[in-house]
Amino acid sequence: MSVVNMEFLIEKWLERKISLDRIEKYYQQLRIERRKLSKDINPEDFRVSCVQRQIYPVNSIEKYIDMLCGFMEQAVKDNSHLIIFPEYNFFDLFGLIPGFSCLNQILNKKAIKNKDKEKDRENESHLKENNHFLITVFKGVAKPIEAGIKRIVSLLAKGYGIYIYSGSYILKEKEAIYNAGSLFDPEGNLIGTQKKMHLTDFEVKLGIKRGNKMEAYSLPFGKLVCPLCMDATYFETFRIAREIGADMVILPIANLEEYNLWKALRGIWPRVQESYLYGLKSSLNGWIAGMHFTGKAGIFAPLSMTEKKDGVLSLSPSYEGNHLITANINIKRLYEAREKAEYHEDKNVEFEKEYIEKTYNIN
Repeated sequence: MSVVNMEFLIEKWLERKISLDRIEKYYQQLRIERRKLSKDINPEDFRVSCVQRQIYPVNSIEKYIDMLCGFMEQAVKDNSHLIIFPEYNFFDLFGLIPGFSCLNQILNKKAIKNKDKEKDRENESHLKENNHFLITVFKGVAKPIEAGIKRIVSLLAKGYGIYIYSGSYILKEKEAIYNAGSLFDPEGNLIGTQKKMHLTDFEVKLGIKRGNKMEAYSLPFGKLVCPLCMDATYFETFRIAREIGADMVILPIANLEEYNLWKALRGIWPRVQESYLYGLKSSLNGWIAGMHFTGKAGIFAPLSMTEKKDGVLSLSPSYEGNHLITANINIKRLYEAREKAEYHEDKNVEFEKEYIEKTYNIN
């Protein structure tokens, strides 16, 4: 069977399995009691929740919705105004593809068996073997999963009366695919969609394209941006976020590597300390198609704003499993911390001009 035919068959199959009619019919059965979210949200006292969850392939869209609702109900119970789902929040839906469950078990067992044998070389070789298969799957699932997730999140945002970041999915524009995520308001309206700008080597091999712009969204409790995972590895992302007026950075992650504290520290935590922004990180973990994802959800603030002076407002206790972490955000305190920071926003214009020109080959 040709790649084009396989993509087409996967797309048509998932259009049926994730039909909007089916989603809406099941949503009506849930009978969610809408929370009355005040339009006058206090930017000096509001709550955010970040999801850390394990991948669990499902055999029906209803089970996927149930999984999301479990986190939603906990966030609403914790009086959160915003809930953030992780990068690759759609991996569970691969379970809807015929034969995927069996193939997934085989690939995962093979990867686990080779995990401690020449780890780096084996993993690299294993991923190369799976690339062709995954490229086909990603392109085939893109459109139906994007439509399904957007509809589900829109309904849940309105149903629970809460802002929701969807987590990321594959966005297909003509023949190009992107890693992107969307933000919805409590009325179920789409606020905006952000594409990932800095890709991993694995994503490049899958043919995923880069986004080239970061949008800032103004909400009643502050202004935020929504880069993805690898975007936080580079200080420029958070510098730009400050330049465009952001107060918070939503960062969904799915790290394709064994957990290492020091590697984890190359991301959002130091960026928050450099930029004096709140950092809200959600995380996906677990095994799928022979790939192992790890990472902790966390909510971070500048050192001086945290009780233990460690920059952490809330952090998952483990890098695997399901957790929902919640913390209070105070934008006024953030602005006060910025004013008190002695060296914050110091600039060397001549150096930075030369740095940018040489780094990005700007003439």
